[in-house]
Amino acid sequence: MPKIITISRDYGSGGRLIAQRVAEKLGIVYYDNEILDLAAKELGVDVDAIREVANQPSSRFAYSFTSDFSTLPFNDQVYTMQSSVIRHLAQHDPCIIVNGCANYVLEDLPHVIRVFIHAPLDSRIKRVEEEYKEEHKDIKKYIHRQDKKRHHYYEYYSTYKWDDFSHFDLAVNSDLGIENIADMIVKAYNGI
Repeated sequence: MPKIITISRDYGSGGRLIAQRVAEKLGIVYYDNEILDLAAKELGVDVDAIREVANQPSSRFAYSFTSDFSTLPFNDQVYTMQSSVIRHLAQHDPCIIVNGCANYVLEDLPHVIRVFIHAPLDSRIKRVEEEYKEEHKDIKKYIHRQDKKRHHYYEYYSTYKWDDFSHFDLAVNSDLGIENIADMIVKAYNGI
């Protein structure tokens, strides 16, 4: 069974940047939006349609009491397909998966390092403005909205609480530095 790293993160904490550095250092692939692309292909739908609902749980009122996959709300079909893609990837090659629910989807597999990246709000605002080069009317509100969406999605599809770090092997503040954190993750990866 290959070794896998999952990375969940607060918006603007630099989790994707850290994943890229770790992938470079270990010489393994990392998956982020590619998971959505593969899910779209499997579902036979446009990637933009998947991206629109990828981080939104379905409405509980829309839920059908059937086991037929095709009758599930589209959001649930997307989550189910993403989970299937994540499990498939994790069973074939060592990789890094940047996805909020990957730690949950792979909870039963050995050799998985589950990482959560966080940072103080001021640091995240600075990163979104300076490194991501994003412009928003109110960057603080935008980050809070993104965090709220991630929290809600994670808690809807998993049995965990977003801010309960006991489901992670490593929870780290990205203010420690992208390179330092990447080195920590590489060390943990090489230790399992």
